[in-house]
This record gives sequence, structure tokens and C-alpha cells, in this order.
Amino acid sequence: MISTIGLGAVHGSCVDFDGKSILAIGPSGSGKSTLALNLIALGGVLVSDDQVILSTDIKGVNVSPPASIAGKIEARNVGILNCPYLESSRLNLVVDLNAVAHDRLPIPRTVKISEHRVDIIAGNGIANLPTVVRLLNLFGRDQATGSMP
Repeated sequence: MISTIGLGAVHGSCVDFDGKSILAIGPSGSGKSTLALNLIALGGVLVSDDQVILSTDIKGVNVSPPASIAGKIEARNVGILNCPYLESSRLNLVVDLNAVAHDRLPIPRTVKISEHRVDIIAGNGIANLPTVVRLLNLFGRDQATGSMP
């Protein structure tokens, strides 16, 4: 799993739930847009698909779409769809679709983005991934053990 992400344009897809965003990262074809579409179906709002701009302020990491693709999302084998979107949000969770969790109850991890740390999970092979990341984004988890409180 990655340990740092740089500022600026990042290859990924991002969806907001009430000001807290989930960023999916991974190689082409790993399911970033599919996860974003599923999160939108669960009530989220698109921030950006394919490319996400990361910036920081004193409170945390901000996410926004590049102007050229704002409000667009790819549905594989269908095409580019128009979609309501937000111009910015606060990053709350990163899902690394290239990483596989090897432990049933993995130790919680973070990724460093500039001077901030953001929770990150391995998303490859996780059953019910859209629902899992939605719940993590809403409620978090027991940071001491990785288990439910």
C-alpha cells in the first residue's frame, strides 16, 4: 500500500458525502470509476473522475476536479456520462484499489499528503466495497485495534 501521495493532479476518482470525500486510486482498469458510480448510487456526489486535484490548507486535504472534466464520469462499455458534481470537498478516506488486505482485521493505516495524514484502506478484493467505504467514511473504525467498538 502506498505511504505518500503528492499534491496536484492525481489519477483517481472521488465522491463526496456531506463534505467528506472518498478518493479511489489505482491503475487503469482497477475499478475507480465503478466504485465512484456505486458510491453515487448510495447517495454520494461526484467530485471528479479519472483525475483529482489535491491541495491543502491548515484544516486538511482538499479535492477538486480539473475544469476540463468537471461533471463527467466514465461508465466502462457505455461511455462518458454527465453527472452533478461538487467543485471541492475535504478528503476523508483513500481506497487503494491496487492493494490487497492480508489480515482479517488489519491495523489502521494512513497516507501522508503534504503535512496531513488521511486514512487509507486496501480495496482490492473487498466484498461489498462501496458499502464498506461508505460506512468507514461516515463512522470510522476503532483506531486502537481495527475492530468494531
